[in-house]
Amino acid sequence: MKYILFLFLVFVLASSCRKDVEFTNSPVSLTFSTDTINFDTIFSLKDSGKIGLPKSITLRLIVTNPNESAIKTSIQMEGNQYGLFKLNADGISGDGNLQKIENIEINGKDSIYIFVQTYINPDLTEKFLVADHILFNTNGNKQSVVALTYSINANYFVSETLTGNIPWNDVDKPYVIYEDILVDVGSTLTINPGVKIYSHNNSTIYVAGTIKILGTVDNPVVFQGNRLDDDYKEVPNQWNGIHILSTSVNNIISGAIIKNGFVGIRVDSLSMNLNPKLELSQTIIQDMGAVGLLCYSAHVKATNNLISNCGQYCFLGDLGGKYEFTFNTFAATGGTQARKNATFTLTNTPFKDKNNNIVAVFPLSYTLINNIIWGSNDDEINFVRDEQGITNTAIVKNNNIKSELFRDELLANSTNINSNQITLDPSFVDANKKNYKIKGGSVCSGQGNKSTGISFDITNKFRSNPSIGAYEPD
Repeated sequence: MKYILFLFLVFVLASSCRKDVEFTNSPVSLTFSTDTINFDTIFSLKDSGKIGLPKSITLRLIVTNPNESAIKTSIQMEGNQYGLFKLNADGISGDGNLQKIENIEINGKDSIYIFVQTYINPDLTEKFLVADHILFNTNGNKQSVVALTYSINANYFVSETLTGNIPWNDVDKPYVIYEDILVDVGSTLTINPGVKIYSHNNSTIYVAGTIKILGTVDNPVVFQGNRLDDDYKEVPNQWNGIHILSTSVNNIISGAIIKNGFVGIRVDSLSMNLNPKLELSQTIIQDMGAVGLLCYSAHVKATNNLISNCGQYCFLGDLGGKYEFTFNTFAATGGTQARKNATFTLTNTPFKDKNNNIVAVFPLSYTLINNIIWGSNDDEINFVRDEQGITNTAIVKNNNIKSELFRDELLANSTNINSNQITLDPSFVDANKKNYKIKGGSVCSGQGNKSTGISFDITNKFRSNPSIGAYEPD
């Protein structure tokens, strides 16, 4: 009983000490953390009933009362014709189509948070821009903040298996992938110039059959995450990547831009025929969380590609394989993650079981001609030679490579070491802005091997006197 009486006295004393909040009835001008709530581009899901109406990311607006006294303000949307915008102010949800929230209190010199989302009606048109206003009425003083959203309809794929010969031709509506898709054994997915593919978090494009990506320099095929707001344009790990499985054959990727995933392209195993498992050309792979091009015992032919700014490796060829790389640029000059590995790594390591017993040995053969391999580490190339593995062919000619430690390794694997440039800055135009063209006075300019039979660069510029790397200088 004494304890209860004590608590009662404490409550009475605390209540007597609390000051009454003083509200002003005079017009007050609130201040806002931004003048525009901009949702950039979101997808409407018009053609799909499988996921339901999506909501956007949640954006935050901070509303501050600069006055000494507290105020009460009323909030609502100006029009909200399509019911796109939904508001929540300090835990109070907006009411009705106009999302009205009456008499929200803001103490003097204090702030509240308003959270804004966009809900898309699937019956709306293919593309539309909606500009609305969030209105504030504070004792008769009316203010507003712009609310802006741009929505586009798309072709949607959710955990689907693609069978037969499937063309993706739609350049007006992008292709949006949720979870994973699989190109089935014996099937071919052909993606034509100008098509855009947006993949949701953790989604993967698996290829058990064949994928043919046929972009051009002027109309590339673009792969990226489906977060289109500015803050996510260069953020890695937004989707998993393209995974070419062991049963896959005759894959072609040309004229593509593949960005902000985990692994750009993964290729498993040697070819099941005489053709390369993957022919990769005039493609840009960048901002991957782990690896740009990851290969396990694979056969890959790569010409005129840029692979840059990946978390661990631009290229990793593990467990042997066959690699023919000509006129590529592997650049690891940026990125937010700490990286200890050489950005370009090849191994002839045998495949072993959990008890470290050899299950299979896949010989390693590689031809590197006219490539730039450069980065922020002291050594950006690594040949891991396992005594239990096999290296059949090693040709290294006319490359620009950042590495002093592996000069002896290059000598051991090539009779053309004198044609390779070791730790000579290739002079990129602006690596900080991801411009990996070389300057006209670069040591790589005009120093490429002339016997490759390749007469153009990644941008289709003619190689009259070929330079090392993916780009000819301007």
